[in-house]
Amino acid sequence: MSVVASPVVLAETTATDSSSVKNSSSAKNSSVSGNNEVVKKKKRVRRAQTMRPKVFKKLDKVRELSDAKDYEGAISALESLSKMKRNSYETAMTWNMYAYMYFNKEDYGSAAEAYEKIISGKRVPESLMQTTLYSLAKLYLIQQKYTLALESLNHWFEVVEKPSAQSYILRAQVYYQLENYKKALPDVKQAISNTVAQGKKPRENWLLMERAVYFQNKDYVSMERCLKDLIAYYPKSASVAQYWVQLSAIYNELGKSELELSTLETAYEQGLLTKEEQLVNLAQAMLGKEIPYKSAQIMLMGMKNKHIEENAKNLSLLGDALMLAKEYEQAISVMAKAAGLSDSAKDYYKLAQIHTERQEWNDALVNVDKAIEKNDVSSKQAIKVNEARILKGLVLFNMKDLLLAKAEFELASESTGTEKMAGQWLTYIASEEKRMAFLAGSE
Repeated sequence: MSVVASPVVLAETTATDSSSVKNSSSAKNSSVSGNNEVVKKKKRVRRAQTMRPKVFKKLDKVRELSDAKDYEGAISALESLSKMKRNSYETAMTWNMYAYMYFNKEDYGSAAEAYEKIISGKRVPESLMQTTLYSLAKLYLIQQKYTLALESLNHWFEVVEKPSAQSYILRAQVYYQLENYKKALPDVKQAISNTVAQGKKPRENWLLMERAVYFQNKDYVSMERCLKDLIAYYPKSASVAQYWVQLSAIYNELGKSELELSTLETAYEQGLLTKEEQLVNLAQAMLGKEIPYKSAQIMLMGMKNKHIEENAKNLSLLGDALMLAKEYEQAISVMAKAAGLSDSAKDYYKLAQIHTERQEWNDALVNVDKAIEKNDVSSKQAIKVNEARILKGLVLFNMKDLLLAKAEFELASESTGTEKMAGQWLTYIASEEKRMAFLAGSE
């Protein structure tokens, strides 16, 4: 905002044409001759516009009233000043003070109207015109009048010689709000390149604007570079963990799965991932890449540090990781806790699988029975009962209960997906029964 702080003196002088001299003779250094006609054009001088002390005092008083939030007093003083005979500069500065007062009052519409009065005025000094156009653009942006903001900014760009980097960012913001992302990009890039050329680092929010534009344009290659810049320039930012996670997501979009995982792992090793969602996603990614031990360690450490809640879902994931890492004893403890919390078929089935791996047939049977009993096909925690029957048949077979094992495999053979395996088991049991009968008959 423009604030009246001291009288402003403006000197405006028009350029003059030089005198033209016509010589009709070859004589030099003569003063005046009948054949020599000297045409002189008078230099036209426009008087400098000044602010009279009494006007300055009144405007300064208005500023004091505005700063003190005495807006009624400020308006009264401005109305009194408006009745005075003023030159064009004093009139412009009166409107400027109106804008200042209305802005302080957060009456942005009236402030914008006051700035428009300055722009439409006569003989407005160039510097005042520039600051007015820029302030008006920001006011329109605050009011979400993006088209008007763009008009003011474009006018401002036409009258300034060296636009600042901040001004390019401001226009980029306007273009972004207008969803004109292709035009926003050159401005934000100009601001960043100008700053880097001066040996300075671009502001974080400028890079965030660049990132947003690339995202809208679906330019993931450039977004990768932008996120790397954010991480490099602002490693201590409160949002740096978010940048790492987003970079990982970009690698996923670009089909760079190895970089996707290594990026998250790097962020984790730096202690940047502390949110449950981030840690669980990393653990799941590790599990997906068949790195179960690291997955389990991430979950265990997260729970120890209270970053990951010990709920049924998270415990079930931890149990999966421990089971695949062949840490069966710990996996049983964790999965039993998960099943106790969820009472779901899925967790009981997982627990039965772990006991089967350890050849703990009684415990495996108890849990697979619970899985079949608790199964709800409408639930996300539902299991495929035919697969559970295959597992139960295997357990019963190892418990030497061939009759019950055969019954389970016969049920499984009736379902699509397990009929082949069930058939193989039934054939094997039949051969075992023959062998046992033969042995019994030979005794």
